[in-house]
Parts: sequence; structure tokens; C-alpha cells
Amino acid sequence: MFIPEDKISEILNTSDIVDIVSESVILKKSGQNFFGLCPFHSEKTPSFSVNPAKQIFYCFGCSAGGSAISYVMKYHGLSFVEAVKMLARKYNIVIETPQLDPARRKEIALKEALFGLNKKIMAYYSSILAQNTKADGARQYLEKRGITQKTIDAFHLGYAMDQWDGVVTFFKNEKISRQAALQSGLILPRKQNNGFYDRFRNRIMFPIFDINMQVAGFGGRVMDDQMPKYLNSPETPVYSKSRILYGLHAAKPYCRKNGTVYIVEGYFDFLTLFQNGIKNTVASLGTALTSEHVRILKGYAPTMVLVFDSDAAGINAAKRSITIFMKEGVDTRILVLPRGDDPDTYVMNHGPEAFLDLAGQAKSVMQFLLRTAMDTHGLSVEGRIRILDEMKHHLADIQDSALRSVHVRELAETLNIDERAVLEKIKEQVVQRKQGQPFVPDSRGQEQSFASDPREKQLLALMLHCPDIIPEVTASGVLDCFYSQRLCRIAKIIVNADPVEKSFVTHVMAKMEQERDKQLIASLAMADGFGEETDLGNTAMSIINRIIRIKKKKENILTAKIMRAEKVCDADVMELLKLKQQEIRQIHDGQ
Repeated sequence: MFIPEDKISEILNTSDIVDIVSESVILKKSGQNFFGLCPFHSEKTPSFSVNPAKQIFYCFGCSAGGSAISYVMKYHGLSFVEAVKMLARKYNIVIETPQLDPARRKEIALKEALFGLNKKIMAYYSSILAQNTKADGARQYLEKRGITQKTIDAFHLGYAMDQWDGVVTFFKNEKISRQAALQSGLILPRKQNNGFYDRFRNRIMFPIFDINMQVAGFGGRVMDDQMPKYLNSPETPVYSKSRILYGLHAAKPYCRKNGTVYIVEGYFDFLTLFQNGIKNTVASLGTALTSEHVRILKGYAPTMVLVFDSDAAGINAAKRSITIFMKEGVDTRILVLPRGDDPDTYVMNHGPEAFLDLAGQAKSVMQFLLRTAMDTHGLSVEGRIRILDEMKHHLADIQDSALRSVHVRELAETLNIDERAVLEKIKEQVVQRKQGQPFVPDSRGQEQSFASDPREKQLLALMLHCPDIIPEVTASGVLDCFYSQRLCRIAKIIVNADPVEKSFVTHVMAKMEQERDKQLIASLAMADGFGEETDLGNTAMSIINRIIRIKKKKENILTAKIMRAEKVCDADVMELLKLKQQEIRQIHDGQ
């Protein structure tokens, strides 16, 4: 282990998993647990549960589960050590990692160096914008765009001067290592291999923060008609475009308060809306929205409004994004601004109240798609057939059959086409998709299961709910009768865990090396089949005796068959021996 076990226990005992998960998932209490929409898979009905008493989470939909550390690892895409350090910082727990693998230590050190480097560069760009006379044009440009000094300071806007080696020189003066400088993406090697040059030149600079308030990357915008208009940092060890949305670090509390998030395309769109009081807004950094973006946003607002320009590019961008939102089962609205306006100019010209009034009229996804198709094809006979051909693809994406039925009826009425004909088209589309998909075997199906698994799992669940029965489990020798080696291995870990730990379940979970084992522990610990009146001791002994009895019965039956076959020289004896061997292998295989 890279971090002492007592430190891990201290972190798990100090941290509050409800508090941690609530930072990214909207939770509502139901009974003893909290429920919300799972951030790890698409769903409309909450199946993601957090148990504050046991300090664990578990999704009944995708089987993700574990402790607070497991959640931070999975949600933020961190290693175990990184997740532990993140929680340690949050709860002011001092840890040291003297046994950290050198390669891993180097990787973590690089990430920390990049965050520190980005923070310095942010201050460098900001100081140029604030003080350098060569930034007069940039300051005038921001003033013309209506960006106030308060907004400039709040989001640490800066300016990259029109020169090739500003950042290169800064790195040299700061003695930044060549590896960190190149990994930051802020400088590039010259083609002649005789030095480096700045990636960003003569641009307004926008630091891009991750949700932990660390500077992950930068975006730069030109102040004239040069192309590209926007330029962002490349993918780096700390910057992933598929997981970061501009402004989310500041918009999080407002998204939760309003229950809605407005998604715009550009930095200035975001800044203008935020500056004018519409603070439940994020920007997509000029890149395509991903499923990860949507799942992250689901943790802050159940309703999402995509805001686009009314030109062809805006309409096409909206249509490209819709499929992702539909597959994620999100309540999505499409707001297409009047021709000639983008969110920035509309709010500046008409005010925030007018924008909010317009947003209140935003169309649902199906209304938008149907309206767009009708504008494109018209309502002639041929036009209606083309509209149906276009809409069938979108309707087939809807997973909720009741919701799909509502939209089918609306489409049939709008186009004056028989509802059965519309349904037939959609069924054809669904069948066609299924036929075109290659068969991918479920990796979970490759794991062998045994008829004894339910009893063995039930005993594990009892041990987690009531550690007091563990001595009886050990004394009975029942673990030697487990058919599943995996469950036997987990049972032995539970047996060897300290039963006096404050949170026994998370203590056991911390000893699991495999993520799927942690998920199994979470699912077993979430089982609520043991009522307060249940005598757990008697229940455990009943299960123990049954496991032992069945194991002995099976062994005796098979042994008796083999002995009879040997007496009569039955040719099937070899087959029976194979069955016996197979049974033994099942016990000892790495199940």
C-alpha cells in the first residue's frame, strides 16, 4: 500500500460520503438512505443510493459501489493515491507516501507541477492585461464587449502578447523544467528543433478551472477576424476537454438553486450571462458536448437548456448535441435565439429579463426537431414523408416507451399520418439498429456462478451487518465449504478485519484490491432484508449449516456414483471423474 492503513481509516472515518457525493449528485433522503441519478450511467429514475450510516454508495442500475474513496476515484478519474490525497486535503488530514512507486510518484508530481505552473501563467497573463501598455487594445476590446473589471478579476482574464517567446522566457526565468513546460501545452517545439515558441499569441486569455477550482488549461480568443477564432489548450495530464465545462466551478451553486443550467458555446456568452445575473450557465469550450459533460451536469441541475444561434451552424450544432442528451435521459430544452443574435449580444441589447422570458419558451427536443424538419421539408406529401424518415431516428433513441408513445401521437397528428404507420417506421428503425450492431459478449457473463452463491453471499451480508457473528463463522469451518473461491476470499478478508472499527464496512472495503469486490461489498451492505426483529445469530447458523450440509451431500453423492461405477466397470466412470475434477477446479479457480 502506498499510504499507511491507519491514514486511510482516518480519512474514511472523518469524511462524510453524503457531503462528498452531494458535490456532484443531487441527493434526496428516502428512509435511511439518500437517492439520486447515477453519475456513471444513463437513467431517469434514481437508482443511486448513499448510506450515511455505513458510509458507502451503491447503484442498483449499474452496480457501481464503494466507499468515499471509491466514489472520488471513479467520478474524477483519479488513482487511489490521488483520491486519498484529495480527501485528505478536504478534511485537513496530513499524509505522507514514503512507499510510493517511483513511476507513480513522478506522474503525481507532474500533475501537481502542471497545476502550479498553470496558476503562475494565469497570474502572468492577468498582470499583462492589467499593467502592460501593449495590452491597451485588449482592455479596450473587453470594455467594448461590456466585460466589467469585476468579471475580469473574478475569472482571472488575461492577455497573451503578440510575441513568439513571452511564455518561453517566463518559463526560463521561473526555472520550469522542460518536461513540465512541454506537457502544459503552452509552448511548442520549433520545426528546426532549435527552441520553442508560445502557443497563444495576441489573444484574450481565459483560464479554464476544473470543478476543484484548479487551473487545468487555457482558452484564447482573437480580437479580429483571424482564424481560428478560439484556441484551447491541448489534452494534458490535467486537462480533459470531455470532462471540463467553462464556468462550472462558479456556476455550481446557482445551477442547484435554480434546477436549470443554460449551456452556451463561447466564453463571452458565459461571461455576459453570468455578469448579468444569469449565473446558472456553463460554456462548452467550443468543442462537442460529450456524455461525460451531461452526466457531470446532471449532478447540479435536472433541466438543461441548450442555447444556440439561429444560423445554420447553430441549428446543426443543436441537432448534433441532442442525441447525447436523449440517451442520457435528461430533461432538455432547446433555445434558438432570434436571427443575428447570440447569447452575448441578446443579453446586452435586450437585458437579462428578456433572455429569461425567451428561455421560458424554449422548445422540447422533439418540438425543436419537428419544427426544424418542417422548416426544411415543408408539409407537402413528399415533405411529410421526409419529415417522418428524419424523425424516426430520433424517436428510436427514446428509451422510455411511454414518452415515445406521446411523441408518436403528436407527430402523427401534426403530419396527419396514421399513428400505426408512424409506429411501424420506428419499429423498422429499432430492428435495423439491432441487426447492425455486432455481438459483444457481456464480460460479466464470463464469470462462472454457482447454485450456492446466494447462500454464500447472504452469509457475507450477515457478517457485514453484524460482525459479532464472525467468531461463529470461523469456528464452523464453513468457509472451506464455499464453492466460489472469490466469495471465500472476500469472506476471509471480512473475518480478518477489525470488528471494532468505527465504520466496519468501509474498513473491509479498504482491504479489497479489486474494484468489483468493493462493488460487491457495497451491494451486500446495502441489502435491507434483515429487519430489526431478525435474530441474526440464528439466521447465520442456519445458513452456515445449510452450506456445509449441501457441500457434504454433493460430495457424498458424487463419490458414491464413482464407487458404483468402478465396481461394475462402467465406461462412464471417466465422465464421473471429470465431473468431480471440474467441481474441484471450481473451488480453486480464481472466481
